[in-house]
Amino acid sequence: MDTLTTGPLDKADASVSRPLPTGDAPRRTLTQRLGHALLLSCVVLGAAGAGCTNLLGWGGDDDSETDGGDDTGSLDSGCSDNLEFFKANLWDPIMSSKCTVCHTETGLAKGTRLVLDTSGTDEALQANFEAVRNIAAIEVNGESTLLLRPSGRHPDGHAGGALIPFQGDDYVVFEKFVNRVNLGVGCDQQPTACEPDMVSGRRVLRRMSRVEFDRTVADLLGVDTTGYILPTDANVEGFDNNADALLYAGTDVQLMRDAAEDIAARVIEAPGSLVPCEIATGDDACATEFFERFGRRAFRRALTQEDRARYMELYRSVKADEGFAGAVQAMIAAALQSPYFLYRPEIGAVAADGTYQLLPHEIASQLSYMIWSSMPDDELLSKAESGELATPAAISAEVDRMLQDPRADAGILRFFKTWLQLSAKPSKDMGAYPEYTEAVRQAIEKETAAFVRHLIREGSGSLSEMYTANYSYVNQELASFYGLPAPDGAPDQDGMARVDLTGSNRMGILTLGSVLSTHAHAAESSPVHRGKFVREQLLCQPLPPPPAGLDVKPPQPDPTKSTRERFFEHSNNDACGSCHSLIDGIGFGFEHFDGVGRYRDSDDGHPVDASGNIVGAEGTNGTFDGTGELAQKLAQSPDAQACFTLQWLRFGFGAMDQAELSCMAEQITGQLGPENLTVAGVIKAIAQSPRFTRRLAEAVTESGPDTDPGDEQPSGTDNDPPPTNGDFDVVEKVDSVWGGGGCKSVTVTNMGEARAAWAVTLQVDGTPSDVWNAKHEVGNAGVTFTGVDWNAELERGASAGFGFCWRE
Repeated sequence: MDTLTTGPLDKADASVSRPLPTGDAPRRTLTQRLGHALLLSCVVLGAAGAGCTNLLGWGGDDDSETDGGDDTGSLDSGCSDNLEFFKANLWDPIMSSKCTVCHTETGLAKGTRLVLDTSGTDEALQANFEAVRNIAAIEVNGESTLLLRPSGRHPDGHAGGALIPFQGDDYVVFEKFVNRVNLGVGCDQQPTACEPDMVSGRRVLRRMSRVEFDRTVADLLGVDTTGYILPTDANVEGFDNNADALLYAGTDVQLMRDAAEDIAARVIEAPGSLVPCEIATGDDACATEFFERFGRRAFRRALTQEDRARYMELYRSVKADEGFAGAVQAMIAAALQSPYFLYRPEIGAVAADGTYQLLPHEIASQLSYMIWSSMPDDELLSKAESGELATPAAISAEVDRMLQDPRADAGILRFFKTWLQLSAKPSKDMGAYPEYTEAVRQAIEKETAAFVRHLIREGSGSLSEMYTANYSYVNQELASFYGLPAPDGAPDQDGMARVDLTGSNRMGILTLGSVLSTHAHAAESSPVHRGKFVREQLLCQPLPPPPAGLDVKPPQPDPTKSTRERFFEHSNNDACGSCHSLIDGIGFGFEHFDGVGRYRDSDDGHPVDASGNIVGAEGTNGTFDGTGELAQKLAQSPDAQACFTLQWLRFGFGAMDQAELSCMAEQITGQLGPENLTVAGVIKAIAQSPRFTRRLAEAVTESGPDTDPGDEQPSGTDNDPPPTNGDFDVVEKVDSVWGGGGCKSVTVTNMGEARAAWAVTLQVDGTPSDVWNAKHEVGNAGVTFTGVDWNAELERGASAGFGFCWRE
């Protein structure tokens, strides 16, 4: 059954988006960062000496008075396996890494009532469970402090902001724990997090990012679209392909229509072999043959009879006025605006065990966009259509083939550039760095591409080599800029040649010019930027932003002091020091490199001290001197190894830090081991994981303004049961919710015995303001939706999709 929502731009005169009402800002609920993240709100207080006391509502002696609630502690009302639930769902995937920087006997929150033991013993687990259980019992206005503080909803506020989005994935886990220990509710929900081979993940529609759109159009039509003005992609932790963040709204629709029409016009001017006949003499048979191949490739799946009928109807209607060329151009423009082109479905079909098995073409697209950042080729599509992607072994073999394809170079480079945050062009003060010319900047960019290409083509592709490689790629100009000998190898396609770095104080990715220049200030180096980069991107321990009102400007230049001395005084400030102790100790290790990546022994006449220290990362803690020792430390760090895997999971699935991603990262890293932790090894492990081919059925929850977008729900609420919709199954998906309304997508499936016209009545929390792919009428029982001309009737087992926005 094809469950993908049919979109408005499958009609020539319609629009592709789920439009949002003007004047309202949609609330986009993103998955909270989990896994190897740190709960570091306690280190960004705006008041000197504030520490962590009372930060999360589990503070000092006046805690019960502050919370205005019962301070008697939990009686643990419920379930026999609460300790196991705590370990599997709270401690292992979330709290053991998020909360243990502050909430330990030596941490900043050592004086609070939540002090955690990280020794790893059974006794420590029991003590941690009891401490968290007791916090769960403290209530404010009838709600647990364990839920209020981290979600930013406590009456006294929260210095670190909303670390756990209300109703988000991790909030739901904490809520289940609270209900278990306080009420004895949910005892039948067994511990599930981090179980081996666990099926996880939501069914989603993933919009192509800008890079994916450009590369797909290039592969599909041979048209360069990199100069087009298109919707901006939301950036989530450096990644531009987050499924929850990529939406079309407002003027985005017109931008996509303009682009599609211009691309189609350019194609018709020089169709090449795309159209299998002469444009001047084309006929209906040629148009049919054209769409069979073009439509299959554009939609990345086999065509349906509905596809053929709709597009040939468009062809005939346009041909009457504009001839064959105009009609084919209209078909191309319509296809480029279709949701079947712009979105990648990971919906699947229900399996016997209640999970959803992704369809072969969905698996093929997951592979191609993870490895190539573009559409499947004909071979991959054919394997999907023939059922050859049915086993992990077959998928693994296909990964091997795809990694050998030249398109993998650009796809994997895209991962490295987003992971290392290298997408933006560094802005430099030419007065401070006159030698940093545009030619040097471009050579630095090519160095990164050549390094990654060698790593995966001729090198081992391993994490160890990535950090400790004694080679790089330069041209003559860049070699001179770095102070390296001229390369003596054969130049590659970009004019870059391999150079030996032995004895040069450069090593691996940490000393690539792109990394060093990007993570620095315009006129000087930056221990803060570089330390934050390592902490967040290489160790997966994100830091919260500084509190409002805190002066975060870097220390002013002082010719009497080195950069390290100025930043040390800055971080020694009580209001800043607790956070900067986690950042600057790492960043100081880069001080042998200036703001554009050149090695130096002195900093404006001051001897460089590049000694550093890592704290707050149990598997990586310790001292080092310079980037060479730091690189060796990270190459051997279990934190960095798991983080590398986690970053690939985020990129591959377009998701951020659900607990199961962190579990998968730990499991894959452990299965591979340090020796086999390679780019290819991680990609293959992800592609062979249960999540790559199967997804969970959505939980049935009540629809409301705080529902997490992406949850599919039956219509209606417990207080107002939905009307019966006959033989039609109705599933609603909340796309976005904001203060004054929201938007939903709805799938209607004919469960009857024969073809039938559909009409469904839904409860809507307001007045429909925009409706697409359906007609609607407001009545006493709710809002009744019916199909439009091309989807009004459904065959047995077939589905139609429509959507609407509403205002309260």
